[in-house]
Amino acid sequence: MPRLKASFPTILENALFIADAHHQQGMADLPDFLEQLRANPPSQLFLMGDLFQIFVGSIKHTHAPHILEQIESLSRQTPVFYFEGNHDLGLSGVAQLKNTTIYPRSAQPVIFSHKDKLYALAHGDLFLGFGYGLYIRLLANPLSLKILGLLAHIKPLYTAISTPIYAKRIRTYPQNALDFTHFAKARLERYAKQSPQPLSGVIEGHFHIGRIYQDSMYVSLPSFYCTKEVTKLSEGSLVVCPALS
Repeated sequence: MPRLKASFPTILENALFIADAHHQQGMADLPDFLEQLRANPPSQLFLMGDLFQIFVGSIKHTHAPHILEQIESLSRQTPVFYFEGNHDLGLSGVAQLKNTTIYPRSAQPVIFSHKDKLYALAHGDLFLGFGYGLYIRLLANPLSLKILGLLAHIKPLYTAISTPIYAKRIRTYPQNALDFTHFAKARLERYAKQSPQPLSGVIEGHFHIGRIYQDSMYVSLPSFYCTKEVTKLSEGSLVVCPALS
């Protein structure tokens, strides 16, 4: 492995990863967990996308002020990184995230280093085919997000668009139908083809799997919504663990 350049950000011991919380109004688990973190912050907090069921920067209706204030408070205690997912887009202008490093989907994957190894980090909805890629690029386009923000002021229209999304069932990946070794190898291969740097591993969410392949070579983060689990870097290894004490 060549000597790493200092430009790569570093994953620190005791860093914490949370993915796919899909928070909606009235749910208590995410704010309860963030409150725990405020009392005992990790060395870094990685928000790996889809923290909310709908969160669009240009649509105020989708903002959850209490949770955003918790994130803002945490960002003054520890570095916070937010990887936009397919349920949370256009976040760079959100005031409470001014101290948070935001990675839009177009900038992902992002390479981080740990112990002289390079890891690609992303929400995870990458390399899923031309049709999906075109759809999400159009949706995440700044002009599209601005138009959505304007349309959201028409309440019947916003309700018609948002209701099916809020009603969508969030599930874990069907483990009995999953050859995880094959899946992990395929994902690693796709990231390796895209990366200009040789990678030692991949960390991503989106798939709601919550499993780790070959000592953190491939980490499919658990869905906080489904299992109330997070992933922590402990003694040099990533481990899936319960979120709420």
